[in-house]
Amino acid sequence: MKFEGTVPTITESQQKTLRFDNGHWQFPEQMGDVVGFIYIVRDNYLKRFYLGKKLFTSAVKGTKQRKASSWKKYTTSSKLLAELFEERPKEEFDFICLEQYRTKGTLSYAETWTLCQVEAPTSLIWYNKRIEAVSWKVSETISERHKQRLADTLLFKDMRC
Repeated sequence: MKFEGTVPTITESQQKTLRFDNGHWQFPEQMGDVVGFIYIVRDNYLKRFYLGKKLFTSAVKGTKQRKASSWKKYTTSSKLLAELFEERPKEEFDFICLEQYRTKGTLSYAETWTLCQVEAPTSLIWYNKRIEAVSWKVSETISERHKQRLADTLLFKDMRC
């Protein structure tokens, strides 16, 4: 059973044809040239969602250096979803990048903005039950593409969130 959303999905073979090396993340361009991205994991079987953020690099302890994260294989930090991934086939989930952002502050803000926008902590269709505080300077607005991809991801044949 799959949701019938309007977000065009990009298969792995199409990504290779388009020369996008984004792992399992669905996004219309190459990812990775900025600080991080906002994503939704869509559970097509239980019809639920998880929203998060991921940095493209991480700090090396004891230095000011950064190393590439494993973002192409990353699924989520949610323990509940990690259990679901062990029990069920990955094909039952969509991994959708909503948008990439240039600064940590904006990345944090974009995650919080989106969780508030969909009222995640009080909705039964969201796995998220907490919202992190924004503690960095925000220097970008939420992009129109982010807003549109969020709306498209949540739009279904018989359901509008």
